[in-house]
Amino acid sequence: MNADTFSNLLHDVDVTGTITFAGHLTFDGQLRNGDLIGKDLVVGPRAIIQGNIKATSLVLHGSVTGEVAVAERCEIRGTASLVGSLIAGRLAVHDGATVLGGIVVTR
Repeated sequence: MNADTFSNLLHDVDVTGTITFAGHLTFDGQLRNGDLIGKDLVVGPRAIIQGNIKATSLVLHGSVTGEVAVAERCEIRGTASLVGSLIAGRLAVHDGATVLGGIVVTR
């Protein structure tokens, strides 16, 4: 896989299972019973994720129920909802965001 690739999965995508990616992924669909694992992830405002995220960087606009681990920067935008634990190297939370669960910032 090429780490410089840009991929988009839009709101009409419904996935059961795990998605692994090497470059940049914008995900705006639904994920159930799986994980998103990769480098740079943007979770769009229409996304509904019932599963875990493991990424190098994350910008969250949508809804996640699960465990989130981000090695570097995690940004939770005002439209986002996170129910579950979050571990991140750095964290920015915008006004209006909802976070229910434990947060650990490592840097």
